[in-house]
Amino acid sequence: MKSLGMALCVLVLGVLPAGAQTSRFEFSGGYSFLHEQDRSEDYPAGWVAAGTGNVTDWIGVSAEVSGNYRTCNKCQRGPFTSVNSRGKDLDLAMYTFMAGPRLAARMSRVTPFAQVLLGGTHMSGGAEFDGALSTGFSYQPGGGVDVYVTPTLGLRVQGDYRVVRTEGLDNNASRVVVGLVWRQGK
Repeated sequence: MKSLGMALCVLVLGVLPAGAQTSRFEFSGGYSFLHEQDRSEDYPAGWVAAGTGNVTDWIGVSAEVSGNYRTCNKCQRGPFTSVNSRGKDLDLAMYTFMAGPRLAARMSRVTPFAQVLLGGTHMSGGAEFDGALSTGFSYQPGGGVDVYVTPTLGLRVQGDYRVVRTEGLDNNASRVVVGLVWRQGK
């Protein structure tokens, strides 16, 4: 996963824009699938909404909110599951709110991008992250590609690696996003 991220960064930094006009703003939304690696648990239901303000042809600032959900049957999530909740069916939710820089290589219909987002992740539903906190500092390097089917509407495929830091412990997750992106302004 780390080598894929490095390769994407090299691609984004090494490709010059090929005559594409930079939009002032981009908005996207879509489906999110999250895999929590430390517990090998999938959050198969999820959403993401993001906005990017482009400063130059290749530098922007992105903000994102997302939610991922799963049902934990007879939940035994370790020492940080509430005593009242242990052994019960729990509906777990993981929400993130992040922002950070984005680099993009704008070509005629294809825009690969790489970004690093910083912010917070909150878990609810009766269980907490390792470290006994339900909200932790998060950072999320990732990247993807937008393929425009019209001048303003495109399809997005994105992959991210998320680290949630609580009480000195890291919780690691990988995420795949598919959705739509809409750009406006010049």
